[in-house]
Amino acid sequence: MICNAYPTLQNLYANSFLHRRVKAYQQKGLEVDIVVITTKVLKDKYYDGVHIKYMDEYQIASYLKVNDYSTVLFHFINKKMFYGIEQLEEDRRPNIVVWLHGFEAEAWHRRYYNFLENVAQLDNALERKETVFKPQREFIRDIMTRDDLNIKFIYVSQRFKELYVDPYVGVVPEKYSIIHNIIDDELFEYHKKSADDRMKICTIRPFTARNYANDITVDVIKQLSRKKYFNKLEFNIYGDGKLFNVLTNSLRQFDNVNLHKGFVKQDDIPEIHKQHGIYLGPSRHDSQGVSLGEAMSSGLVPVTNAIGGIPEFISHKETGMLASRDNVSEMVEHIDYLYKHARNFKKMSAQAAKSIKKQAGLNVVINKEIEVITNGWS
Repeated sequence: MICNAYPTLQNLYANSFLHRRVKAYQQKGLEVDIVVITTKVLKDKYYDGVHIKYMDEYQIASYLKVNDYSTVLFHFINKKMFYGIEQLEEDRRPNIVVWLHGFEAEAWHRRYYNFLENVAQLDNALERKETVFKPQREFIRDIMTRDDLNIKFIYVSQRFKELYVDPYVGVVPEKYSIIHNIIDDELFEYHKKSADDRMKICTIRPFTARNYANDITVDVIKQLSRKKYFNKLEFNIYGDGKLFNVLTNSLRQFDNVNLHKGFVKQDDIPEIHKQHGIYLGPSRHDSQGVSLGEAMSSGLVPVTNAIGGIPEFISHKETGMLASRDNVSEMVEHIDYLYKHARNFKKMSAQAAKSIKKQAGLNVVINKEIEVITNGWS
């Protein structure tokens, strides 16, 4: 596996979802060597039984020449990561699996709202358009259309492929699969919800950019404050980033809104889920919506937006509540509905957990990925 980052004791959260995959592969008897591409000279590291090597593109090329791998897996692929494959003779090239997660295969301006309040960031993006974004697009298009590579692509959702990647890259590869990111139903275990749990609402989001739509969460709470039952509700907002204080300061006036500034460890999230019934997770851009899926797995009813890949995982009024893009009033109506329909809330909670486990549970995803890795070349 060649990737751009991997967790270590010094940085537990760097692509932690890759480590869950690798450990699951190991449990299924599939051994995986990890290479993180870097320009720095770094010693090998070990994390939770996994050996991590650090190499630049030239070291990767040398490494692949002296080690015969049947398959190489790529996450967040770019041209430098792929350089080692290019240096191998065609008959010595391994099978290749490329995961497409998001930014590496979609237009930079999809997240235009991140630049609305910061002209410097927009200028920076425009400067990188010709030097970074355009070459990356051409690289993805190239490896999707070449006939000298035995390569397969994995998209994390059908909607991500059709709405983001296909229009941007302009081609569809011959071999591809739709395999969702893992929703770890063993970690995010279902706990049956009571009617009272619908009055306990949480959100766990980064506050680093506008695509996480935390401003919508704030506006939803402010509109809900006009409801007669508002003081019966309890809100817990977890997250960190440069926008946290800016966005949440106006909520300090409410005694039933609790602000928890700081990064939440993944192992601590199930306990938070256990104490709540609704997950308020608006979004402006998502290829899947993993945090929504994790909440569903725990039995929370998600309230979010029908954008990107999200509607592929949440069925409105069956496993969650979907509002149109940026629509605060609709989200308020959805929470109002859940408050007034306790029986439907409990039914949706159970259905949400059942649905996401069937669609993207740990074993479901890992078995599909291993099938592609070991037999996906006919």
